[in-house]
Amino acid sequence: MLPEIELDYLTEDEDEKELCRCYWLLNTEEQELFDAKEKFRYTLAELSLNFRLKPRQIHNKVAQYSRAYIKKSKCDLCGMPTHFLNRRNDFYSNRKVYEYQPWENPMPYLCDNCKDALEKRQTQKAKAKNPLQFSGKVKSIFPTSQHLQFFKQLRREEHFVYPQIAISVFLEEDNAEIVEGVENLENEVVNFLVCDGQGKPKKAIDFVVINQNNDGELTDRQKEIFYQKESLFDKIGLEYKIEFS
Repeated sequence: MLPEIELDYLTEDEDEKELCRCYWLLNTEEQELFDAKEKFRYTLAELSLNFRLKPRQIHNKVAQYSRAYIKKSKCDLCGMPTHFLNRRNDFYSNRKVYEYQPWENPMPYLCDNCKDALEKRQTQKAKAKNPLQFSGKVKSIFPTSQHLQFFKQLRREEHFVYPQIAISVFLEEDNAEIVEGVENLENEVVNFLVCDGQGKPKKAIDFVVINQNNDGELTDRQKEIFYQKESLFDKIGLEYKIEFS
């Protein structure tokens, strides 16, 4: 059985209403439905003859003076149609969806506005349930693109290269006291830790991007940290280098 079409008229003129009604009027008698390829009561040729309009004029006037939609397509939440029909072809392409009985298609019909609102609510619930999964765009572990390019270069030359490694990670427990004795280094990282084939650290490298705003000069803070790092790595016997872009 064909789903019903409902009309909202956008005109008060009775002749314009009649044109829209006849354009969207479906065959209702079962025998006619069984035999007829055309599911609409009137063909475009018949409408053109009856209303003395060209097919293009009929389409334009129907679109201007009415809004058609499949009755069962109303949104289950707000009651607005989920889809308006522009031409008869829209009815043929959409009617199959709305021929299902409720038990055959348990998914609710939702308009775009209600669908968007529902998806936002579901996303918010998911965020509240698992906030780590919805942390948004992740940040690169490389401070700049130059750091990334230098990392790629090191990987071609060395066995293993690990970026952004905390100093405390690769120190033996006996050497941990040395870090505590050097101010502000317990939370510091080295930009790149180069290891041999067995994964043992052999070189630590800090990569400095020269900033044109300060003419390539290190800040006092940077100089202090680098000096402390040089002192630390000298004590533990690990090579330490500062590379500049």
